[in-house]
Amino acid sequence: MRKSGRIGLGLLALAAAATGVWAVSQSRLAASGGAGAGHSPPSEIQRNREMIASALKQNPGRERAWLDSSIRTRINDRSFLLAALPYDSISPGILDTLANSSDPRVALEVVRNPGTLSATLERIYRRQSYPGYVSQALAAHRNTPPYILRDLYNRPHTTTGDIWFAANPVTPREILAEIARTADDTHVIGALLENPSLDCWLQGQLARNLMKRQNRDADNPNVERLTELIPTCRPGSAL
Repeated sequence: MRKSGRIGLGLLALAAAATGVWAVSQSRLAASGGAGAGHSPPSEIQRNREMIASALKQNPGRERAWLDSSIRTRINDRSFLLAALPYDSISPGILDTLANSSDPRVALEVVRNPGTLSATLERIYRRQSYPGYVSQALAAHRNTPPYILRDLYNRPHTTTGDIWFAANPVTPREILAEIARTADDTHVIGALLENPSLDCWLQGQLARNLMKRQNRDADNPNVERLTELIPTCRPGSAL
């Protein structure tokens, strides 16, 4: 059983490792006119966040109804949309409607929402106007279709990076296997170790990788974590 403290540290490590990749995608978004339909000052978005948080507290049990209704009413209010889209209680239908936005930042926030369905993610991915902006979020999303994850992984990792695939439990097994065999970044390996899809066979591949000279480190926390996981494998479960 995983310890909550270790999970917390793992998430912090994942966030820290992702910062550099995220900065690249954000800078490209800004350089390409990421404001899309208009500019939304951070202060305006923050005001909307505070208003939404207050309204949801006043509507316990009706979060989805309130958010869906408010989004329909303010469908052209960019600042409100950017403040509302991180909420996972938005209905898939509303998210699907917002996926039609010509604003790349709004589309990006739709992809990040955990409630966005596979069909919606696929439609956004198929757009040719800004696929690079959503690659990172698609690689991390648990509803992204496997063929899209494969396509993203086989592209040059300019805006994605292995860490997003390593952490995603729906990443195709052959990709997880390649990461397990070849990864040398401690953050990528750490993300893979916390992936619930890491079975005994994949653990074996990763163990061989960690025995390589470049990864051999007595103080490596990934070695310690893998040492904890291996005994939990049932006999015969590894290929």
